[in-house]
Amino acid sequence: MSALHQEQRRYYTTGMGDSKTVCVLTFGSAVEALGWQRREVPATSAMTVGALVTELERDCPRLAAARERVSYAVNQQYATLETPIKAGDEVAIIPPVSGGSSETDSGPRPPAARLVRTPIDPQTLLLEVGHERVGAVATFLGVVRHERNDDGRLLTALDYTAYEEMALKEMHRLCAQVCDQHPLHKAVLVHRLGRLRVGEISVASVTSSPHRAEAFAACRDLIEGLKASVPIFKQELWQDGGRAWVDGI
Repeated sequence: MSALHQEQRRYYTTGMGDSKTVCVLTFGSAVEALGWQRREVPATSAMTVGALVTELERDCPRLAAARERVSYAVNQQYATLETPIKAGDEVAIIPPVSGGSSETDSGPRPPAARLVRTPIDPQTLLLEVGHERVGAVATFLGVVRHERNDDGRLLTALDYTAYEEMALKEMHRLCAQVCDQHPLHKAVLVHRLGRLRVGEISVASVTSSPHRAEAFAACRDLIEGLKASVPIFKQELWQDGGRAWVDGI
């Protein structure tokens, strides 16, 4: 039995409420695999993400089988299995992403990246990136499409959830990155969370530039970056009431 496992066992059997802990969060299909969304785990000396994950895998074969596809974050920054962790840290277990300040943000100019729970209005986004020096606006809209499963069931909706604080940080980073790499006026990235029906817009990537080539390239980079690194998760809802995580563990 490892030192971490021994300390965990002592903690849970004696109820030592004063132990120093690491907060472990799970998202998407990892919640189903592990059976919980948040847990305080006793911290040990020389602790790493890998040591923590190995202990969690003892009780969750699905997590162990998906190790190569699962990502991890420490304090809302992507991390490796070798990353050290200490008491007070927040560790997130992030399954493959589906590739969404929140609605409460206020002010004369909306943030370049945001998560919303209301319908996305493309016309509003076009006005947001416009300027007298802009000669091209490129827009990508991701839409929930009609699907039929192999057994004939119809898709009725998608449920989107996210590790919201980290997702927003990643989305803002992507907007800043494409603006650094391309001569843009503005880049906006918006993702909707919650339940979306067929035909509704789930994500919008909008870029504006003096010329079309830069706007096209930046728009593509923005949406591809979101699909690769932003912790947003998608669950399919089928006609018969069945559910399935997209790229789940």
